[in-house]
Amino acid sequence: MVGVRSAAWRMGLWACAMWAALGAATARAEVVERTMTAGTEQRSFLLSRPSGATTPLPVVIALHGAGESAEGFMGYLGLEETAARNRFVAVYPQGIGRVWNDGRPAAMRLKAMLTPGDDVTFLVTLTQQLVAEGIADPNRIYMMGISNGGFMVERMACEHADLYAAFSVIMATAPANYREQCRPSRPVPIMFIHGTADPVIAWDGFWTPMGATLSAPDSAQLYAALNGCGESQVQDLPDLNRLDGTTVSVRRWEGCTPPGEVALYRVERGGHQSPARVKTTPELATVFLGLRNGDIDAGMESWALFSRHSLAPPTPVAAPAAVPLPARPPQKPRSSRAQAVQ
Repeated sequence: MVGVRSAAWRMGLWACAMWAALGAATARAEVVERTMTAGTEQRSFLLSRPSGATTPLPVVIALHGAGESAEGFMGYLGLEETAARNRFVAVYPQGIGRVWNDGRPAAMRLKAMLTPGDDVTFLVTLTQQLVAEGIADPNRIYMMGISNGGFMVERMACEHADLYAAFSVIMATAPANYREQCRPSRPVPIMFIHGTADPVIAWDGFWTPMGATLSAPDSAQLYAALNGCGESQVQDLPDLNRLDGTTVSVRRWEGCTPPGEVALYRVERGGHQSPARVKTTPELATVFLGLRNGDIDAGMESWALFSRHSLAPPTPVAAPAAVPLPARPPQKPRSSRAQAVQ
C-alpha cells in the first residue's frame, strides 16, 4: 500500500536559502512525501523527481545519519542541484527512530536510544517499488549515505550488490567483522569520503568491547581486495576554498575486476561533515562536528562515480564485416605457338 502527500510544507525552514543556492532549475523538481508498507512496517520517504518525467530515470537513494530526518538531510546534503543538472531522481528514505539498522552491534549504533526497523527489507522493497512504478531505471539505481547512513550503504553493498550499480560512503568506515562477513555478489564500484579529524567516526577506526571499525584507508582497501584491485595512486585536488581550513586528496585503486572501482577521498583536517560547495549548515556546527570542506561536493563526486556504472552488460560491438577481395580478372590463355617460342 502506497500513499502520497506533498512534503513542501515540511521544508519551509530551509526552502528560501536553498532556492538561492540551487537556482530555478532545481525548483522545477517535484518533491513529495510518500508512505509504503515494507514487511510489517509502515515506512516513509521523500521523492524528488524532475518535473515532467514520464520515463524511468537513474535514481540515487540517499540515507541520512543517526538522529536526522529525511527532509533535514535533503537540505543539508545539497544533492538537488546535481540531480537537476543531470536529470536523475533523488530519494530520501526515513529511518525508524531516525536511525538505520546498519549491521553493527547495537551499542555501536546507539540502539539503546534509537531503535531501528527492518531497514534491509525497507530499502529492497522501496527499490522494487520504484522500478515497478516506472520511476527507476532498474540498471541505474545507486545508493549513498552519511555516518549511520553510510554504514547502512555498506551493508547493502555487501548483501544486495545485485540491486545497485554503485555506492558512496561518506563519514563512515567498515565494521571490522566485514573482513570475514562482507562478500558482495559481484565486484562493486564504491567510494569513501572521510575527514582525518572526524570527532564522531574516527579516521583511524576505533575499538570497543562491543565491536570495532576499520580505519578509512583499511576500509577502502577491504573493498579493493574484494574487487581484485592492484596498486593505488594518490592525486591532490585543487584547494578551491582556501578559507575552509581543509584540503582533499583522492586515492584510486587500479586494475580492479570490472565493474569494480574503489576510491578514497581524504579530507585533511576535515570533521564529521559532508563536503559541499554550497553552505547549508550554521557556523555553530563546526564547533561540534569539525571543519566542512568546500573544495568538492559529495553529491557531485558521487554522481561522477555513479554516472560511469550500470547493471546492464555493455552492448557488444559487432566486428566489421569482412570485405571480400576483388576477384582476379581471368587471364587470357597463351597460344601454343607462343608457348613453343618460349
